[in-house]
Amino acid sequence: MDVICENKRFIGFFLASGLISIRPQLFTGVFLGVLGFGTLGPVGGSIAAAVQSMITPVATGGLFAILQSAAMDGYGAAKVHAIMALGGVVGMGLAVIDRFHGN
Repeated sequence: MDVICENKRFIGFFLASGLISIRPQLFTGVFLGVLGFGTLGPVGGSIAAAVQSMITPVATGGLFAILQSAAMDGYGAAKVHAIMALGGVVGMGLAVIDRFHGN
């Protein structure tokens, strides 16, 4: 039990990152929602709405369009899931580096 208590930050970050890398679709909606990308379009008063007002018209295939498409479970979903999964793997690696080399 002492091993867990002494390494709780590492274990928590490693497990969370692992879950994101295995099941990114569980987290994509939350991530996009925080930014203001909704299932019906950008949410009023959000970061996404502010960005859209600055870049109107939105470029087809651009980052904004991909993120909005992912929020609507469209063509961008697979791309955003892949990036989230990669982020999870990177997070796992950073946890290991921090644990064994960052003391």
